[in-house]
Amino acid sequence: MGELAEFFFHIDESLRQATLAYPVATYGLLFAVIYTETAFFPLAPFFPGDGLLFAVGVLCAGGLLNPFIICILLSVAAALGAWTGYRLGKGLGPVLFERFNWLNKRNYLRAHAFYRKYGATALITSRFLPIVKALVPFIAGVSRMEPDRFAKYNVLSAIIWVVSLVTLGYFLGNVPFIRDHTSWLVIGLAAIFITGLFVTLIVKLVKGRTVAE
Repeated sequence: MGELAEFFFHIDESLRQATLAYPVATYGLLFAVIYTETAFFPLAPFFPGDGLLFAVGVLCAGGLLNPFIICILLSVAAALGAWTGYRLGKGLGPVLFERFNWLNKRNYLRAHAFYRKYGATALITSRFLPIVKALVPFIAGVSRMEPDRFAKYNVLSAIIWVVSLVTLGYFLGNVPFIRDHTSWLVIGLAAIFITGLFVTLIVKLVKGRTVAE
């Protein structure tokens, strides 16, 4: 746990050292991290995906990584990860509905209706929310969202997520203050996304209680 915290708080320097020592292997490592974070939601809290992409953008600005290869590679990793989560949800859905009473037919129909109407929006916006980015594809699979529709918006959301954050890090990475304080900016970025998630949940809970009353 201490080593994980050390990596997170010094993610820019850790990536820099890894890139200098193992330039080719670093691409594979980044692919594996992004894929794992988006494929298996129980593991998502242990991966700083959004901050990692920003830090990668900073390294690209410093010439240590190729921005075009990174964007293509990590977009593929994010899309494959979400597709894995979707397939897991689709395969485990019947088992979950059979074993857990609260996953009744009514809830299934609600989830299915939700993904038919808001599936595209959920896939795109969830990319920027820690943990949720891996949970949404799984639930989409459980609710049997149409595979073709999921695949289309899955690829689109992966590209938007990866390219936007890597680009942000790339252009801000040339700013001396940003370059010298990347770790803290990564932590701040993660805090903003997490805060947004909690605020959204609280607002929905308050609205739900108001409607119930």
